[in-house]
Amino acid sequence: MSFVDKVTNNLEGVKFFSVGPCPGCETCGLSDNPTEEEYDLASESHFSWSPCDSCNSHLGGDRHAAHGYITFDDGSEELVHFDVCTDCLLYHANGDVPEEEEE
Repeated sequence: MSFVDKVTNNLEGVKFFSVGPCPGCETCGLSDNPTEEEYDLASESHFSWSPCDSCNSHLGGDRHAAHGYITFDDGSEELVHFDVCTDCLLYHANGDVPEEEEE
């Protein structure tokens, strides 16, 4: 399965996906009008062995903050936070697709 297919399958039902922390969000730890320094601090990556929430890669590595909305059957929406690998950060931010892994 290609990288894009993995991301598409794993994020089914998610819309308005965005990388980075959410201003005004307690989970992200940012005020409504964060300073550049606060935003940079909240945007720092961290190492994790947990799978990427976007492509489901189980390789350990840097994880970055991201978020999106899930729409439920009744039309309501919920903000969801994700930890994504660097490949997914670049894919969601710039459309950069990493070289395919050999299957």
